[in-house]
Amino acid sequence: MATLAFVTPEEHAAALLRIARLEKLLETYVSSQEEWLDTAAALRATGIKARSTLADYVRADAPGMTQPGRITYKKEGTKCLYLRSSCIDYRQHKDGQPALAA
Repeated sequence: MATLAFVTPEEHAAALLRIARLEKLLETYVSSQEEWLDTAAALRATGIKARSTLADYVRADAPGMTQPGRITYKKEGTKCLYLRSSCIDYRQHKDGQPALAA
């Protein structure tokens, strides 16, 4: 026996909102996958307040190393640059959501 299931207008609106949020997040992630951020921009992207927290607890163990839940970075002289996609992944992990990186 066939059944019909209807979506209420509220459920439809909620689904469209979730899709719009996902599109925005994916657009941000995909368009800047290989962009490197300076320390101030990385702090904003991750939501971390202290530079020492970023350096001591959050970033990967070594430059260029990729670790789940950690931020990938590289050094240019004394300056550290952080991979934007790993900053987004860290923020997602911190907020309890799955990371976008494969």
